[in-house]
Order: sequence, then C-alpha cells, then structure tokens
Amino acid sequence: MAGLLQSAQVNWQHGSIGPTRQLGLIPVGAATMDDQYDRELQFNIYRFLVSAPDSGRVRTVTIKAYRGELLLTKFTVRVDGAVSGTDVADLDGNRFPELYLFSTSDGSGSFGRVYAWQFMPERKADISLPRNWLPEPVQGYMGHDSLWVENNLLCRRYPIYQAGDANATSSGGYRLMRYQLKPAGTGYALTAKQE
Repeated sequence: MAGLLQSAQVNWQHGSIGPTRQLGLIPVGAATMDDQYDRELQFNIYRFLVSAPDSGRVRTVTIKAYRGELLLTKFTVRVDGAVSGTDVADLDGNRFPELYLFSTSDGSGSFGRVYAWQFMPERKADISLPRNWLPEPVQGYMGHDSLWVENNLLCRRYPIYQAGDANATSSGGYRLMRYQLKPAGTGYALTAKQE
C-alpha cells in the first residue's frame, strides 16, 4: 500500500494546460518507505526540488526553485511533523506557480497543515492560511486531514467526530473544505470558498 501511495505522489505534475496527474486522495500522513522526502515538481518552465528528513518532531525542509536553469531561490522552512505531500499549481490564474507543502503532526490526531508560496520573477510571496484553519474540537474536528489541489482550488477533507467517538472511528461523516487564492497585501491568502 505504501508503494502505491508513493507512486501516486511522485507522478503529480502540472503543465501549462493543467494537471496531468493520477487522481486519488493521498491522506496527510500517508506512510512511505523513504528515509527522506525528496520530490521534484514542474510547472511550465519552473521546477521545484523539495527535500526533508524523515525524523524528528519538527523537520527542516529545503526548497529550491528554478526558472529554466536559473536558481531563483533556495530556502528552508521548519515544518511541524512529517511532510506528507507537495503540489504545484496556479490557483489564482496569474500564470505564476504556487508551491504547496502538506504536513501532518505527529501523534494520534494527524493534524494537517499547509505551507505555501507563490513564485514570481522578482520575488517569492508567502501564502497565509485562514485564521480558522484548525476548527474547534466542539465542531467535531480531531485531525486526520486529506489535502490536495483540484480544479484551481486547495481541497481539504476530514472526518467529523460525534461525542463519544474514538479517535480512530468517526461517526459524523466527512467535511470537505475548498480554498481559493486571493491577494492579501504584499502576499497571498487562502480563503474558504463559499458554497
């Protein structure tokens, strides 16, 4: 099973027309046999290399962004938990790529988190998460997120827990959230899409 999930992650690539990846949900926290998370993603002439050790509660992820052969930037970011996936997209349709890095916290909750940036010729802009990214436990949220990009939206799915549910078995179904990318000052922000 881990090999199947790993091959689905490796084949996620985008071109100038849109996604050309295998479809399917990869839960945040999906285990792989790798000792280290290493991925290469492509969007038009942009290429991204993402690397993270697979140990420690907080991991330092190294990201290199290229435009053609030119290294635009190399930076590191500290991530809470394991890196569980990456994707590249253009959610706002401005023809500049965004890099989305998905992580899951250690422990039984497996809380999902997104770290994201947009890459323009002259700079890298941070993408912020909504203030209510982690819903209150009284709303039935206890983690176990699945995160992916689809149809120019960041999608997030998680089980809803009813009173008395064990952490491993929810009885309240699932909630699907979709987020759009919007300008926010000098950066960008993911905002919940009203449906």
